Amino acid sequence: MYILASHGDYAKQTLKSCEMITGELTNFATVSFKDPMGIDDVVKCYEDIYQGRQDSAEEVVIIADIPNGTPANAANTFIAEHPDVKLYSGLSLMLTLSLATETPAEEAISQTIELMASNIKKKPKKQSAAPNKETAPVNTGNPLVNVRIDSRLIHGQVATMWTRSLNTTRIMVVDDQIVTSKVQKATLKTAVPAGIHLSILTAKGAAERINSGQYNGQRVLLLVKKPQILAQLVSAGVKLPAVNVGNMSMSQGARQVAKSVAVTDEDTATFNQMAEKGIEFYHQMVPNDKQEPFISMLNKKEN
Repeated sequence: MYILASHGDYAKQTLKSCEMITGELTNFATVSFKDPMGIDDVVKCYEDIYQGRQDSAEEVVIIADIPNGTPANAANTFIAEHPDVKLYSGLSLMLTLSLATETPAEEAISQTIELMASNIKKKPKKQSAAPNKETAPVNTGNPLVNVRIDSRLIHGQVATMWTRSLNTTRIMVVDDQIVTSKVQKATLKTAVPAGIHLSILTAKGAAERINSGQYNGQRVLLLVKKPQILAQLVSAGVKLPAVNVGNMSMSQGARQVAKSVAVTDEDTATFNQMAEKGIEFYHQMVPNDKQEPFISMLNKKEN
């Protein structure tokens, strides 16, 4: 069985296009990742398909759209519990057609690459997602060039857009629970772009390292899931630049204040308390989006 997974309905539409050629494919399923879903929601989709297949002995292969996006990151988390499942990235109609003709996954991927390459007269040079160390500007100020609240942490938007826009040299994930999870740490290490350093720290550990000047001269993108972690850093003396509230997944008791942001009463109280201390918050999904003042969005939706 093949599970096609993507941001939005790309996987669903790819399968639909394939079936226009092949007819109905009963051994294919799709997963569509949309806001305000989180990694846990995508993992549950995989689990439902895995448990619902007719033949429990049937091999399951997940084909994600991109290697470091949420569908792929969720697949890595899922595979930690189901090591019999295989994961590949690079979903396309050409690849799906090869799989539909019962070509083994690795062979289908090789065929797809060969067919793509045959149409290229001159192969483009491979470029790294990481900034060029020689061209990245020297940072003489606060090493935290951007602070982002994002329940998905390292995913497609962060790995491919924000790291480039910010000339990031290090991603710092601060989360007390992830530090103790081998599975989650492994997933983050898989998702981080080549050439960029990764630190996974507790709030206490991060504060100690930042305050000691350990990251001076670097360009650090700080990622947390919840504002409460930032409140701990501020209490420990960390000076934060304006904070980007990028993505907070829907949870029990939460209310949606933006397309990709859902907050609980506890979150709201934390945001307002930090704002009273002079911390600025804004909402910006991707670098090309306009920054929107977040506290006014938060309290406008609340009333």
